[in-house]
Amino acid sequence: MSIYENISLKEIILRRPFRVINGGWGMFISGEKAGKPFKLKFESSTLCNLKCIMCPRTKGLSRKLGVLTFENFKRVFDEINPPYLNLTGLGEPLLNQDIFKIISYARKKRSIVKLDTNATLLNQENIIRLINSNPSIISVSIDGVTKNSFEKIREGAKFEQVMENLKNIIKYRNEVKSKTQIHLFFVLQKDNIKDLIGFIELGSSIGVDVINGTLAISFGKAENKELRTISQKDIEILKKGLEDVRKQIKTRINIEGIDDFLENPENKEIRMKDKPCLFPWYSACITWDGYVVPCDKYCDNEIVFGNAFEEPFMKIWNNNKMKEFRKEISINKTQNVCQKCFCDESFLIKKLNPLYKTPIINRLSKRKNLKL
Repeated sequence: MSIYENISLKEIILRRPFRVINGGWGMFISGEKAGKPFKLKFESSTLCNLKCIMCPRTKGLSRKLGVLTFENFKRVFDEINPPYLNLTGLGEPLLNQDIFKIISYARKKRSIVKLDTNATLLNQENIIRLINSNPSIISVSIDGVTKNSFEKIREGAKFEQVMENLKNIIKYRNEVKSKTQIHLFFVLQKDNIKDLIGFIELGSSIGVDVINGTLAISFGKAENKELRTISQKDIEILKKGLEDVRKQIKTRINIEGIDDFLENPENKEIRMKDKPCLFPWYSACITWDGYVVPCDKYCDNEIVFGNAFEEPFMKIWNNNKMKEFRKEISINKTQNVCQKCFCDESFLIKKLNPLYKTPIINRLSKRKNLKL
């Protein structure tokens, strides 16, 4: 939910009202076919200079490694023309030499663009090039506020250098009066649970715009269940610390998944199994080499609907395999990867409540198992 609070929805509605209305209607219907997606997750790279302990890339991938070229990006982007583009993936985007060109192109086409980075490569030249390419959001992943915890989790990174890079990009952003938001992102696990409060305080003190966080999840070969084994004592200490720090700082904090885990740490995967997912109706996910997959949790191409570099995206988006997947997920998360996912888009269902609660109109929806 957090990212949707930080993108300029009013701006999108003014510029692309039909896409917003069509997308909302498509999510409500939850039929086998869907219109052009509102959101596009395009993997910019699977190359990375780190070996983070919770990342499926560290555990080994079956698929090829590489980077998204501008030519391939442009071809698919122009067909979809998404209001929101997330240049994410299992690698570090700044290892892709075309990344600045990709961002600039999407922004000139009036898309909101979010980039995720580990900040290790944010030297002065890259800072200038990145800010000048004008991304809407730069999300910096930092999973510890001590040298020991940070470097244990983000193997290959140097804590002092990343902190300096982070401060430098905020400084430059402010100097040139860029409107780019800078976010911090934290993946909670047993080795850094005592760092979360300090992480929030750090973000507030150095002037980031938003502080985000989630729990270490299972995807690909990275089950990460052992990373979620946290003592009840540590959980209670953290809950009290969060209550206090939220009263002290004004920076926006979006850690709903962590809050949920702290309140009920047992069997989170089981609890999330029945939560609604609307991704197949509004959010497309494409790998660096063109494969259209259900979402980035299918990180090793466990399910592939087609290749957008070989045939038109919309043909893939509504082919028989994709329609069957939508039909399944509108009823339940039957796929193995989906059952491990912590996705909960109940907040989107709530926004569609007026439609679900309207007689006659509610009969048009294929979702019959919702608890409104």
